[in-house]
Amino acid sequence: MKKKLNVGIIGLGYVGLPLLLLINKKFNVFGFDKDINRIKLLKKGISYNSDIKNSELKRLRSNTFYSNINYNKISICDYIIICLPSPLKKNCPDMSHIENCFIEIYKYLRKNQTIILESSVYTGATKDIFEKKINKKFKLGKNFFLCYSPERIDPGKRNIENQTAYKNITKLISGHSNKCLKKIKFLYGKVFNSIYECDSLEIAETAKLLENIYRSVNIGLVNEMKILTHKLNLNIHKIIDAAASKPFGFTKFLPGPGVGGHCIPIDPIFMSWLAKKNKSETKFINLSVQANKNVTYWITKNILQRLKKTDKILVLGLTYKKDINDLRESPSLKIFKKLIVKKYNINYKDPYIKNINVNGKIYYSTSTNNYNKFDAILLLTDHSDFNYKKILKEGKLIFDTRGKYKKLNSSKIYHL
Repeated sequence: MKKKLNVGIIGLGYVGLPLLLLINKKFNVFGFDKDINRIKLLKKGISYNSDIKNSELKRLRSNTFYSNINYNKISICDYIIICLPSPLKKNCPDMSHIENCFIEIYKYLRKNQTIILESSVYTGATKDIFEKKINKKFKLGKNFFLCYSPERIDPGKRNIENQTAYKNITKLISGHSNKCLKKIKFLYGKVFNSIYECDSLEIAETAKLLENIYRSVNIGLVNEMKILTHKLNLNIHKIIDAAASKPFGFTKFLPGPGVGGHCIPIDPIFMSWLAKKNKSETKFINLSVQANKNVTYWITKNILQRLKKTDKILVLGLTYKKDINDLRESPSLKIFKKLIVKKYNINYKDPYIKNINVNGKIYYSTSTNNYNKFDAILLLTDHSDFNYKKILKEGKLIFDTRGKYKKLNSSKIYHL
């Protein structure tokens, strides 16, 4: 039987909705989102997140979801979890979504509530946004509590039905004070199997940035190596596999057409911005960002050099990662758009993106399985649903940017 603790989650995107489903197993949950269409779909039990099945949503109460015009329910929430976007604006962290939300919910706040921020932010942002205003109304750490816990969702790899993989990921937690830390530990200790306590909000904030900067730097490294080894007529994927046989000192990172999503393209720039503010340099971080941009340009250039305007082209995959429906910062989408601008005869196939608007024109995902009708196939996102044997058999010219055919040496496969 669920305890009577009420938890409000603001922002029902790729972070907030899976978290809501997980917490709902233990506590009463209310979900808030400014997107009215999202709320309507959720109330009907229809998922817009490729990691979540409709059957999971139908288990929820119809009065679980609210638009942000109904924030009055915040007053009955013991915990308020904020999962809102934190994009870049002119290469600076844009905290406006979080700040505006806090302004809107402020009048509904009461004593003994706990705010948990899940969004990726710059070091010190949690205090900057919340501390001063909370202290005007409450005594922070005594009768109101502030915490930070960065999301660690791995889209496309979660065990959707029982969320086993999600709750097994170690959850970083931090609090403004020891009492704040106890509050978040109580909540997340009930829903996650492993908790790691950080000594401060700033340590948790910076750990999140470091996690993604680490990935950015290493992906940038293999993307740079890919360009070099291509000139040497060597297969980068075979080189990585060979290096990965070492049982220590090497972590396998895979190259691709670039990086996408929110974390890897954005978080390194948060740290670069913070470094400039503190009169410091972030050379490795800056180089990784540029390397990951460069590989997208390099792949596009190589594709354009080998295609004719009369060719009929099929792009396989638009999302930034396999088996998800997330287009944010997708390098695959950038390449697709570039070919449209260049006025190539282009189609796309993506089981997760039914249609897309590019420069006012709607493009629809083709349902064809006749790959021999295309002069060239661009494998940009390696979804599991694609029939790679059939693609290989029927494709006339395949540009492989994901290493799906890394073991094959064939004149019709162009490894990028």
